[in-house]
Amino acid sequence: MKLNQKYLIGAILSVCAGQTYAAGLERSPQQIDALFESGTYAEVGYTHISPDVTGKDTSGNNISDMAEDFQSLNYAVKTDINPKLRLAVIYDEPFGAKVKFEGDNNFIATNRPAADANTRVDVKSKNITALLGYNLNKNVMIYGGPALQQLQADVHLRGLTYGPNSGYNNHFDDIAVGWVAGLSYAKPEMGILASLTYRSEVEHKATIKEDVPLADIVFAGDYSHSNSGTITTPESINLNFQTGLNATTAVYAKVRYVPWGDFAYYPPVLKASTTAALGKGLPLVDYSEDQTSVELGVGKRLTPKLAISVSGLWDSGAGDPAPTLGPVNGYWGAGLAAKYNINQKLAFSLGGRYMWFGDAKGELSSRQVVGEFEDNTGYIVGMKLSYKSK
Repeated sequence: MKLNQKYLIGAILSVCAGQTYAAGLERSPQQIDALFESGTYAEVGYTHISPDVTGKDTSGNNISDMAEDFQSLNYAVKTDINPKLRLAVIYDEPFGAKVKFEGDNNFIATNRPAADANTRVDVKSKNITALLGYNLNKNVMIYGGPALQQLQADVHLRGLTYGPNSGYNNHFDDIAVGWVAGLSYAKPEMGILASLTYRSEVEHKATIKEDVPLADIVFAGDYSHSNSGTITTPESINLNFQTGLNATTAVYAKVRYVPWGDFAYYPPVLKASTTAALGKGLPLVDYSEDQTSVELGVGKRLTPKLAISVSGLWDSGAGDPAPTLGPVNGYWGAGLAAKYNINQKLAFSLGGRYMWFGDAKGELSSRQVVGEFEDNTGYIVGMKLSYKSK
């Protein structure tokens, strides 16, 4: 059996593999597929993510869809420097949250103007990874490089849910550097490619701006609203494998592990005021369990120009109860994608995923349950334009 690795990498991998709605703040599995393309390669992709998360607060009030739609871009370029050395630059948006509570429930303040009455969260990230790959021999490659990450957050907590901290605001914006390293094994004549990639945590030391109603009480308003603080995005491990079944069919598997159970964000004034009031500093958000996600798929070349892939997905979630900025407990999902070769160099891909989220209780970092979220779903639609030249 003789297969073409260029086809396997370019055609069977899901066009939506770059974006998801997963545990914690995860919005991208941070794949590095472009590095394994042959010759000169470039791609640009767009993804629309639409989760639908509804529930009830502890007073029995309905919570309408609080997870807002959002979009993201990703791109990558790759070139061979010489027969043994290759370079790839990859951009993605790995972490995010977009939440807004509306209606008549405990996440809405009744003593504030309508424009400032909603609990809302907006977290964004941008990540640029530069990877050098070195071929130890015809089958084995080692690779690594730096990852430059920007992380932004804007948080507004409102309503009876947050008690004396209704009116809390938090904002920061920071850029920091991490690193990536990995090892791959390829056997193109059998259509085999396996890779193991480690991505380090990224520590952001930022000026965090806070308005803390509880601090106004315990410190009589005598505190700085801008302080130095730290938030660390988690490390991760990605294991990918694919192999050919015959000249037109291949299967693949992707496994990702992220220790979200170690993640906790302690803004300085919130921590100080809860320590003074409760004897224990509380984080703004944390998670109780680590995340494991799995994708299994099969790809089929239907014609010289057209290939399709189908996949099944599972995500463990990061614990139940879950923070109210993402009250789901993992998901099951299904994906479908197609790639059409416009000509010998250009190709267009289109794909989608549908996800069934696990039921979860929403809780505060004090471990107080404040809502129930059940029977929720979401979908993702993505497209990609790619260029390849030897």
